[in-house]
Amino acid sequence: MSDARVQKTPLSAYQRWEMASFDPVEIKVDDSAAEQAALEAHLRRVEEDAHQHGLAKGHVAGQALGYQAGYEQGQAKGFEDGRKEALAQAARLAEIADTFRTALQAADAAIAESLAELAIDIAQQVVRQHLALDPTALVAVAREVIAAEPELSGAPTLVVNPADMPIVDAYLKDELESAGWTVRPDPEVERGGCKAYAATGEIDATIVSRWERVVAALGRNKPW
Repeated sequence: MSDARVQKTPLSAYQRWEMASFDPVEIKVDDSAAEQAALEAHLRRVEEDAHQHGLAKGHVAGQALGYQAGYEQGQAKGFEDGRKEALAQAARLAEIADTFRTALQAADAAIAESLAELAIDIAQQVVRQHLALDPTALVAVAREVIAAEPELSGAPTLVVNPADMPIVDAYLKDELESAGWTVRPDPEVERGGCKAYAATGEIDATIVSRWERVVAALGRNKPW
């Protein structure tokens, strides 16, 4: 075996790189600029989304506020219109009630007047029948005249219808004599009534005068 020396051929620059490329190499990439750009883009998207969301929310809120304001305004107007209509209706009802009340009062007055006239007519008929059926009705009237205050004095005289003289003698003779009264007849005095004369005055208790006083007290003028 020959002792041959192997000569090493010098490596080229390319060969040195290729060999070195198999060794672990830590590669550092400066991506700070890209990250910054991406972050800014994300923030812009967030901002735009927030802006759009804010616009949408503001639009909805604005619609709600507008609706509420319109509702409140419409409600207030409706309430005011309703109040005015109610007042107008109340005024019309009050006018109708006043008219009805006036008509009712007029009707009541007419009815009351008619009833009063009817009552007076009935009373007149009752008195006439009583006098015709009860001749002694004069007794109560004459006793009121004798006991009248102030007492008549100075030769008092009781004047009655001639047809009532027997009634006076039967029921009043003793009373008249004890009181100093005298009796005389007068055809002008209607039966059931009397007059009294004395020095101190006179009393008219005839049927006509008593009737006139009663109807005058009732505000009427109805002759006997």
